Amino acid sequence: MKKLAKIMAVFAAIMMALAFAGCNNDDDDDPSTVAVFEATEEYDGVTVTELVTCYDDNTFVITAEANGEKVTLMTGTYTGDPTKDGALTISLTKMADDDGKLVDADADTKKYADGEYVIKDGKVEVIGTIYTRQ
Repeated sequence: MKKLAKIMAVFAAIMMALAFAGCNNDDDDDPSTVAVFEATEEYDGVTVTELVTCYDDNTFVITAEANGEKVTLMTGTYTGDPTKDGALTISLTKMADDDGKLVDADADTKKYADGEYVIKDGKVEVIGTIYTRQ
């Protein structure tokens, strides 16, 4: 019985050591920004700034800001390196509906938006708009 107690104590010590070593001090579970692209356009006399923010978990968010209001237009995933010139492939997952609520992107919009985009000299054209890497 004493031998079993010693084995259990050693096993418990190993488990505690593994649990302690497995703890990490990363209190930031949110993805980090890798690159931001910006475009500014004029619509009916209103200046609209659009941002494409790429994160280290290979997701992106497209937001628009005008007159102090900011809305999320689209979200999705990407492959490629947005910090360098070259190809970037995007896949749209969500888009804003008429009420500004994010909903699953429909097949027609995905067909139009999904695909490969080329970053050249820090600029990329997405659906007719030129975005510049910040």
